[in-house]
Amino acid sequence: MSQSVKIYGLIFLACICLMLFLDFNHKLITDDALFESVRTTQMSVLDEGLNKGDLIVNSRLSVDPQRIMRLWEEKFQANKSTRIPTEIRFVDIHTEPAGIAVSVCEQSRSSQGARLTSVYDNVIIADWTEEES
Repeated sequence: MSQSVKIYGLIFLACICLMLFLDFNHKLITDDALFESVRTTQMSVLDEGLNKGDLIVNSRLSVDPQRIMRLWEEKFQANKSTRIPTEIRFVDIHTEPAGIAVSVCEQSRSSQGARLTSVYDNVIIADWTEEES
């Protein structure tokens, strides 16, 4: 009798450890996917959203905030690798010098029903200095 209780106890303990490992693995994958999506989006939006005419004429980097927000949402949906609903919050869009600060939050459920929240905040600023010859 005691041997069967030990075996069942080990099986039960192994199942709990497996579920905890799967939840931890899900959290790591979600965080990594969110990081890659936000970082890729930030770089491509800033590159595409820069006012190149202002750069050529006035030698300064500037952006249009409405265009940046529209581009950011479009590109993030294209870059997002999961179907988890996300909340995008623009902290600040600085027009000159060009800079974007954004906070993205994803919420999903673990296999045990707990809510997993991944938040990634990112700030990127375009800096350009003219080197003298």
